[in-house]
Amino acid sequence: MGVVINPATPAAVLEEIIPEVDLVVVMTVNPGFGHQHFLPSTLPKIERVRQMIDHINVSCEAEVDGGIDTATTPLASAAGANVFVAGSAVFGEGAGVGIVMDRLRAAVRSADSVPAHSVGKMNG
Repeated sequence: MGVVINPATPAAVLEEIIPEVDLVVVMTVNPGFGHQHFLPSTLPKIERVRQMIDHINVSCEAEVDGGIDTATTPLASAAGANVFVAGSAVFGEGAGVGIVMDRLRAAVRSADSVPAHSVGKMNG
């Protein structure tokens, strides 16, 4: 079972249900339409969700959805996300799905190079 929290929803709402879920999706945009910009204010929430998962339910996945591209993927990964939904970045770039997916995978791998102090403090 999965649960989704929107940008305005605090991570604390997960405390009672996280033992029962397999997936937590942190929306990094306000849902409703594509081509939105990643909301940097969601990075601390991703970190909090990751902490909850690591402490309570290590088999749970932390997914992010919204504004995910090669620039935001390393930030979300460094904050603790391990599943990424990318729509516009994959299908709107024109470079071909395979090429863009390779770039996104490389961006996840580069998350180790994101300074810890920049996570949760990115300016939009």
